[in-house]
Amino acid sequence: MRIAAIDIGSNSLRCTVVDVPVGGRRTTLDEERAYVRLGRGLAETGRLDEQAMDETIGALGRMLRIAHEHQVTLIRAVATAAVRTATNGPAFVQRAKDELQLEIEVISGEEEGRLAALSAVDSLALEGDVAVIDIGGGSMEIVRANGIESCSVTSLPLGVVVLSDRFRTADPMPKDQRKALVSHVRHAIARAMPEFSTPSATVGSGGTVTTLAAIVAARRAPGLASIHGFSVTREELKDLCDALLRSTAAERLAMKGMAESRVDLIAAGAVVLYEAMRALGSEAVTANARGMREGIIIQAVQREMGEVPLGDRMRQVRDFGRQCRADVPHAEQVRRLALRLFDALAEDLGLQAEDRTLLEAAALLHDVGYHISFEKHHKHSFHLISHAGLAGFSAHEQRVIAGIARYHSHAMPKPGHEAMQDLSDAEREQVSRAAALLRIADGLDRSRGQRVDTVEIELDARRLQLTIAGRAPMDVEVYGATHKADLFERVWGLPVEVREVESV
Repeated sequence: MRIAAIDIGSNSLRCTVVDVPVGGRRTTLDEERAYVRLGRGLAETGRLDEQAMDETIGALGRMLRIAHEHQVTLIRAVATAAVRTATNGPAFVQRAKDELQLEIEVISGEEEGRLAALSAVDSLALEGDVAVIDIGGGSMEIVRANGIESCSVTSLPLGVVVLSDRFRTADPMPKDQRKALVSHVRHAIARAMPEFSTPSATVGSGGTVTTLAAIVAARRAPGLASIHGFSVTREELKDLCDALLRSTAAERLAMKGMAESRVDLIAAGAVVLYEAMRALGSEAVTANARGMREGIIIQAVQREMGEVPLGDRMRQVRDFGRQCRADVPHAEQVRRLALRLFDALAEDLGLQAEDRTLLEAAALLHDVGYHISFEKHHKHSFHLISHAGLAGFSAHEQRVIAGIARYHSHAMPKPGHEAMQDLSDAEREQVSRAAALLRIADGLDRSRGQRVDTVEIELDARRLQLTIAGRAPMDVEVYGATHKADLFERVWGLPVEVREVESV
C-alpha cells in the first residue's frame, strides 16, 4: 500500500508519500512542501485570502501529480485551523473537489492534537505520561497521552500566523506589544489548561518547534545531522525567546538554523512554546520533526486495516440520504450551520469532539423520514437511521445519531420516548445537547432556500445571540431559528436571540 498524506495548515502545505509493505516497515518515498500562508489575514477578515487560495490550489495540484507518479493507492488530505475557522472554508474545500477531485477532510483542533500525539509517540518510541505541544499557523494544541491513547486535548487559537498578524505591528516588535503578546498567550493557556502533574516527557511538533530546535542546535551542537529527537531546555528557550522578541527581521534571518519562511512568525511561536512548557512544568522539550503527517499516515494504515475513514463514513451517510430521497441542498445547509454553531460554542458549552461527527451525520439525515411520510417524519427518521447499517459507525453510535435527528423538530426529549430508551444518562444528555444545535440550524433554513450565508455567534451569561447575513429576505429564517431554540434554552438555560443584518 502506498499513501500520500497531505497536511493543509495555516502557514504551509506538506505532502509525504510512503510505502507500507505488508508486514514491513514504512518507507518514505517523497516529500513536498509549500509555504502559501493560507491563513494570512484571517484574524482580521474571518476569510481565506483569494490569492492564498489560488496558490494553495496550485501547490495541491503539484503534490497530487507527484503522488500519482508514485502510484499511491490512498490519498488523505487534512485541513486544520485556517480552513476550519474561515467563513469561506467550505467553499475552498468544494473548490479543491471541483478542480482537483481532491476530498479534503477538515478536522477539529482536538483531532489535530491527537494526530500530533500519535506521530510523536510512534516516531520517538515514547512510553508513559507524555505531553505533546503542537504549534501551527492557526492554532496550538496541548495533548496529554499515555502510549497512543490521548487522555486530553486542549486546542487554543494561538497559531503563529494569527498571533503575528495581531501583535507584530513594527519591526522590531515594540515593548508594549511584546508584553501584550506574552500576557495574552500566558492567560489563554492558564484559563484552558486542566490541572495535571508534570509529564514524564514533553514533545514539540510543527515547523515552529523544529526551527527553534534548529537554532539552538546550531549554537550547542553544530553539524547535527537531524533535529528529530533533539531536546531544548526551557532555559535555552527563554533566552532565545527574549532575543527573538527584541530582534529585527535581518537579525533573525542571520541566526544559524533560521528558516527564511518563518522569520516573521518565529518570535510568536517561541512565546507559545515557552509558555506551554511553563504551564506544564516541563524543563525540556524534544522536537518531533515528522509532525502531524506521520499521525495521518499511521491513522490511515489503521483504518485501511478495518476502520472506515471519517470522509468515507460521511459518504456512506450521504449515500443513505440520497437513497431516502433527502432534500440534499437543505441537508447540506443544515449540516454547515450546525457545525458552525458547534465549532463556535464547543469550548464554552463543554461539547466533546466526538459529538461533532454524530451531529454532522444527524444533520445530513434529519429529514430522511419524509421518505415514508410527512406526518411524524421525525419519528420515521429515527427508525430509518437506527436500522441503516452505516459503515464506520457502531450500532450504538447510530442510535445516538438517530436520537439527535429525531429531535430536530416537534417534541423535546423525554426519558420515556423510544429514542431515549437504552441510553445512559450521559448519552441522553449527548443527544439533547446535539439536538439543541440541530434544531436551531434547521430553523435557520426554514424556507429551504439556503438564504443564510454567515452566522456571527455571541454567547455570554445572559443569552446566545445569532446575527445572520445572506440573501434577503430572511424573516422566515429568523422566525424558524427563534421558534426552534426551545431545546437550547431548556438545556443551557439561556434565551436565544436571532437578528438579520444586510450582507456587505
